[in-house]
Amino acid sequence: MDTERSFRGKTKTLHRTRGLVQDLIVTRQGATITLWSEGGIRHTVFDSAAPHLPGLEYARNMLAVLAFCPHAQSCLILGLGGGSIPRMLLAARPLIEVEAVEVDSAVVELAAKYFDIRALPRFRIHLRDAASFLRGCTSRYEIVVIDTYVGERFPDHCATADFVKDARKCLSDDGVLAVNWLGGDRQTQESLLKNLERTVGSVWQLPGMQSRNFLYFAPAKPTTRREITSTATTIGAEIPFEHSLGILIQHLRHRG
Repeated sequence: MDTERSFRGKTKTLHRTRGLVQDLIVTRQGATITLWSEGGIRHTVFDSAAPHLPGLEYARNMLAVLAFCPHAQSCLILGLGGGSIPRMLLAARPLIEVEAVEVDSAVVELAAKYFDIRALPRFRIHLRDAASFLRGCTSRYEIVVIDTYVGERFPDHCATADFVKDARKCLSDDGVLAVNWLGGDRQTQESLLKNLERTVGSVWQLPGMQSRNFLYFAPAKPTTRREITSTATTIGAEIPFEHSLGILIQHLRHRG
């Protein structure tokens, strides 16, 4: 998710409903469809002219996860929104299978009606609470993405040692755990980073250039900048749509 404080330009409201904990709005401006929550928070921006590239910077930047796990064939995403990240990864890697966990049935219904996620290949949705899903998880995924914001709030329990340990249990031994962080409570952020480093491994961070979002990547196996850069160059040539993976890697920083 990302912030935008007002609907700009000639925007048509397509749908407004009450979700599990917040109001949800879908708007159209030209060829662009946006999913908002109350307070002007954007969760998905979809442009039919470039369907595989998310309109929100942080979601586009999540492509960098492939520099850590280039041949991933399985991905778990906690938090659905309008399905921008699954759509991008499915387009980028023709063999990957993606599962998303979403607790709010209203979000799933809007994503299906306005963002056509039911048409995505190799894609499955679990209508579950993320913590509960992880506790009962018996599968292992090469990529696990935590994108569990409620409005602008990152749930405190998603930064706890237990939550991160359960996520690590679902991660393959050569996989990578990725987290979208928008900012907010410093103590929660420090707890999240500490638990990632203790439970998964060293953390790499990618700041947004046009937003306040940070992406954190914790690979299960140690890696180096040289390896990440080399992998990004190789995998970037294979991605069948225009992207900025090479530029993203230049902004990646190792913590510590």
